[in-house]
Formats: sequence, structure tokens, C-alpha cells
Amino acid sequence: MAAAQHGNGFDPKRTKECVDRIEALAAKKASLHMTYMAECAVINEDIGDVYEEAKTAWHIPKKALKTVVKARATERKLEAMRNDLDLIDRESFDQIRHALGDLADTPLGDAALAGKDDAKGSKGGRGARKDRDAALDAVSTGNGAELLATGISKLN
Repeated sequence: MAAAQHGNGFDPKRTKECVDRIEALAAKKASLHMTYMAECAVINEDIGDVYEEAKTAWHIPKKALKTVVKARATERKLEAMRNDLDLIDRESFDQIRHALGDLADTPLGDAALAGKDDAKGSKGGRGARKDRDAALDAVSTGNGAELLATGISKLN
């Protein structure tokens, strides 16, 4: 393949050819994007209608419903990101989240804790915190990723 360098600069013919091709592809992409956005606008109207129906027919507050839908989408993204990791990285991910104190307040942590019996029957207090930490330690060591995956499947 011939080099694009020409003397002290780039070959003008090859450079123009590359720029023209890139601009043509970008224009095609923009055209497709506009078509896509038009289709999305129709779907967004339908989603808005469902929110309005939930509010008027069943008295479900729109803001709370939108927040729940957004939170569930975020939880699915987090689960997908975690599942994209191999087993060792997944365990490391869980250990890092546990070290940061994040895992206990997430659906993943809740799922891990679901199988743990709470001896005192309450979620508050030092004893409950120790139980929660012990459960998270158990999940983040050994075959913890498999246990956590089992907990995740219970969420679905």
C-alpha cells in the first residue's frame, strides 16, 4: 500500500479521497439518525401516554413512576456491566464495592443478604451490621460470585 506522505506533507489526492469518504459516511449516518429520532419521537409520545394513564386512571404519581423506571434501567445496566466481567474480575468488583460500602445498599447486595438469616429480626443496630458484613464477606470470597449470581437470579 502506498504511503499517504507526499514530499513534506500528505498526498492531496489521497487526503481528499479519505475526507470525502468520511464526510459521505457521516452524512449517511446523520440521515439515518434523523429517521431514528422521528421513530423515537412516536415511541416517546406513547410512553408519555402510559405515564399520563397511570396518573389519571390509577393515581400513580408520574415523577415517582419515572424514577422507578429509571432506577430499574440503571440496575439492569449495572448487572450487565458486572456480568460482562470474567469470574475473577467479578469477585474483585464485588470486593471493591464491599470495601467502599456500596454493595450493601444495592440490589446485588440485597440479593446476597436475602439468604442470610437475621438473628435479631431487625435491620438496625451493630449486630445486624456485623451480620450484613459477614454475609458480604462470604459472597466476596470463595465462590461468592456464584452465590451472588444466584441472588441476582432471584431478583429477576
